[in-house]
Amino acid sequence: MKLRNQLLLLGALTLGLLSGCAPTLRVQVLKPGAVNVGVAKRLSVVETTGRRSAREEVINEISQQGRATGYFQVTDRSEEGISVKVAGRTVQVTGGTGTAQAADELGMRIEVLDWSANKESEEVRNAKGYVTGVRTYYKGKVLLGVTLFNSQGRALLAEKEFAGTSNEDSEDFAIRNASTQAVRALLVEITPRYVSMDIRLDDDEPAQKPIIEAARNGNIAGALEQERALVAQNPNSGPANYNLAVMLDAQGQYQEALDAYTRAISLSNKSYYVSMKSQCASRLAAVQALSQQ
Repeated sequence: MKLRNQLLLLGALTLGLLSGCAPTLRVQVLKPGAVNVGVAKRLSVVETTGRRSAREEVINEISQQGRATGYFQVTDRSEEGISVKVAGRTVQVTGGTGTAQAADELGMRIEVLDWSANKESEEVRNAKGYVTGVRTYYKGKVLLGVTLFNSQGRALLAEKEFAGTSNEDSEDFAIRNASTQAVRALLVEITPRYVSMDIRLDDDEPAQKPIIEAARNGNIAGALEQERALVAQNPNSGPANYNLAVMLDAQGQYQEALDAYTRAISLSNKSYYVSMKSQCASRLAAVQALSQQ
């Protein structure tokens, strides 16, 4: 009984330590996709090749998925007579009756390389492994060759292939779903995405607690001003400089945040100060990447 009580006490103590988590701020950070598209937020399909009905279906799918992600404004310019030639990472654009490609506009050439569905069959077995019948279905296959280029004629993608497959009872559904998959793979590769991150705060000093509470309740701008005032009064406070860095970080003011992190690190040997500074540097790098062509 005595040993059991000791184990229960130890368990309660461990739970208490685990539940006493440090306060954090959750922020949304925009990061480039696998292919960095820079400042561009407009996506224009300027040329397509392949069966006309397939091309129209692909353009429609890109428009629908583009609206769903909410990042790109998708435009169909494939009827303007624009011609795209690719040489390595350089794209030459000729012809066209519309306006010239804008700085925030990505041009896209799409080749429909495969748009098919084959009828296939497979045995259906019960729980005991006995064959109980045969299922017939269509295996849809879609393969797209995509060239994506910016207004300076640089190819961000050069005839890269994106594939989709789908097994369905209907031939049309099989191809349509395969098309959806291929387009999704394309957009995932090029669309920047928001990522949630937690930034740890330092509540070791009593003066920090009301400021931290204000920030965690959503008043980060107000907390930032309070932290600035506190740092002005006590410039040698590690927690004050560090939390100032966190508030700046959460507001997206990454360069000023890095300076504050550096001051805090010079005043304290807390290891998570260094870790949070490193994460802030990564956030700044992501923003800088998205601001470039």
